[in-house]
Amino acid sequence: MVLTLEACDITKRFAGVVANDQVSFGVEPGEIHVLLGENGAGKTTLMNILYGLERPDEGEILVDGKPIHLGGPEDAIDHGIVMVHQHFMLVPVFTVTENIVLGLEQVRKPFRWLKLLGVLDEAKPKRRIQELADQLSLQVNLDARVGDLPVGVQQKVEIIKALYRGARTLILDEPTAVLTPAEGVELFDLLQKLAHQG
Repeated sequence: MVLTLEACDITKRFAGVVANDQVSFGVEPGEIHVLLGENGAGKTTLMNILYGLERPDEGEILVDGKPIHLGGPEDAIDHGIVMVHQHFMLVPVFTVTENIVLGLEQVRKPFRWLKLLGVLDEAKPKRRIQELADQLSLQVNLDARVGDLPVGVQQKVEIIKALYRGARTLILDEPTAVLTPAEGVELFDLLQKLAHQG
């Protein structure tokens, strides 16, 4: 079976400190992996490399068995790799929908003479976002301001945002660190649903 994502001999050094030393692992569709280690063990560094935030000093990353070069997160997203950070990347004053489409906005021109400005077209994205939420049995008000939502719901918004961007491989950095025990259980249930869907 061809692996969805593979890290081969990844090495990363910072000012003489080796953060990752020839790390290799692979992920098949529908698998869930957990990286465990003490603070400073290099877990976040490895995830940042797989998401294109850092570049390895040695080694390579493969997607579907083919080597790829990640110049940044945009490249990772183009290859179906999306990361949900420990500290969410959401704009508190924006709605759930606005946060999910941020950077991918579709605008419509209300007037031909209005060349530079457009109006955010929320109808089509909202339908797709609602489909994703329904598919995962997530109850999320798409018009709610993100800053008004509990942390567990904000994390679900981040996961929906990742799926909206076409995630095939989802990287979660310390996903339970900010959750209550009940929210942690909900997260694990959600991850099982995602795994069963491949």
